[in-house]
Amino acid sequence: MSIARIFKLTKISLIVFAGFLSLISCGGSEKITVEATTTTSSLSTLSPTTSPVVATTTTIETVLATTTTIIDPEEWVGPRHPLTGLPALEGIIPRPALTVKIGNNDSNSLPHEGLAAADIVYETLIEAGKTRFLGIYQSSLPERIAPVRSARSTDISLIGNLSNPHFAYWGSNEGVGAEVEEAERSGTFIRQSAEINSSGAFSRDPSRGNPPYDGVLNPAYLIGDLPAPAPIAIFDYGALPVSAVSTLGLRWETGGRIVEYLWDQQSSKWKRFQDGSPLIGSDGIQLESENVLLLYVDYFRSNADPNSPQAQSTGSGDGWLLRNGKIVGITWDRQFEALKWSFYDDDSGESVSLDHGRTWVVLAQLGEASLLTPMEAAVLTG
Repeated sequence: MSIARIFKLTKISLIVFAGFLSLISCGGSEKITVEATTTTSSLSTLSPTTSPVVATTTTIETVLATTTTIIDPEEWVGPRHPLTGLPALEGIIPRPALTVKIGNNDSNSLPHEGLAAADIVYETLIEAGKTRFLGIYQSSLPERIAPVRSARSTDISLIGNLSNPHFAYWGSNEGVGAEVEEAERSGTFIRQSAEINSSGAFSRDPSRGNPPYDGVLNPAYLIGDLPAPAPIAIFDYGALPVSAVSTLGLRWETGGRIVEYLWDQQSSKWKRFQDGSPLIGSDGIQLESENVLLLYVDYFRSNADPNSPQAQSTGSGDGWLLRNGKIVGITWDRQFEALKWSFYDDDSGESVSLDHGRTWVVLAQLGEASLLTPMEAAVLTG
């Protein structure tokens, strides 16, 4: 069983009197630990007495100690989080997907807040060869997401298969704004813009710098208590394809940015680098994921903003899937915006599944991506 697929499920295991047990751990940084709260209860009993002295008490301490067990996501038969395929130990959360436009223009966007908690992250081109993120949240919500930036035409098509998600962004130019309003009227999503939302979910944090890099979203304030059906899965999750071969990682060069994903054996995840340096979140941890999808798409000029490139994310094309330290050449297929993504092995034509976990999706143009060489990988780790 692959170490990358081992996850912890905590359970209450033992009741002891007047003592304690040590917690048993299944070590390994690649495992997800679900912590149970240790509970101590006290029962006081008044002792009967005929003496005039104060009655004594007998105290019984009940200690609930936690131990751990492990489960394999591939063998799990219960409910799963729709956008990661991971076991939903407490059931699927009845919450819509939240999609958030997140800045990545330059160093002023750093550090990102809440990006590591996203189930799925799309990265697409904007002007001058730079990129921006579109974070998709459902299985969990971070306390804050920043920096929140403006909507782009590309976003509208990308989130059309998320079962009427909430689309949070700071604002937009007039042309993109008209496209967003039309998409909302057609039922593609529910727009949540700082320009029109006065609920307090959006705010500016001067400690992050000057506008437009200081926009912050409180996602729980926005949709935390909003009961709604969860989205359906947009990826298939399952076993590693037999055609997968080992790789160190990949590089995506856009002309204005260099993005690299390097396989980390210890964590069994792909570590993200940006312009030669680890991409570190506000928590001080390098951003990483179980899956990296690089999909080759066509870009054309947005009708709403001639300065902005727009990705064509419907149709079909070539690409790569990186998972479990290996790579598979794939063909992607998504004929309509409302459809899930389908992937097929380049050689056999058989369906290809993702690993259970988080996924980062790169929408690249032909010729922009390459596999890391041993020397390039050594430079990143040096």
